Amino acid sequence: MLQLELHNAIWLFVVVFMLHDFEEIITVEHWAKRTESLVRNKNSKLAVMIWKFWNVNSYSFAKRDVFIFLTMSMITFLKVQYIDSTWSAVLFIGFLLFVLIHNIVHILQTIVLQTYTPGLYTSIFLVTPYVIYLLNRIV
Repeated sequence: MLQLELHNAIWLFVVVFMLHDFEEIITVEHWAKRTESLVRNKNSKLAVMIWKFWNVNSYSFAKRDVFIFLTMSMITFLKVQYIDSTWSAVLFIGFLLFVLIHNIVHILQTIVLQTYTPGLYTSIFLVTPYVIYLLNRIV
């Protein structure tokens, strides 16, 4: 099996996570329009709160994601530059754990709404397995 060098595996995380962000950006508008009546019929404050978070146009959602991308890129850059340091490992592992929590939120939102939520598929099939792979490599 091909083993990536650690610094390459760490940089690849930025690409993997951006694929997840692209799924969200591409699906968010259509999803919000399609699920509005479903959410309103549930008569659940939590469901409405989740729907309101996702009820944005792709442009607005992409602007939110720029901050995430810049933060993730900075943390990744620091980890690669100081690959053997403990502080960079703690910072990067902390970010990876944050991403795992983010992925759990996608699953919980889907359970509450009982329908697909933007970013679900890449969370489950791409980002989570890659985060687990990276955690195993770093720890």
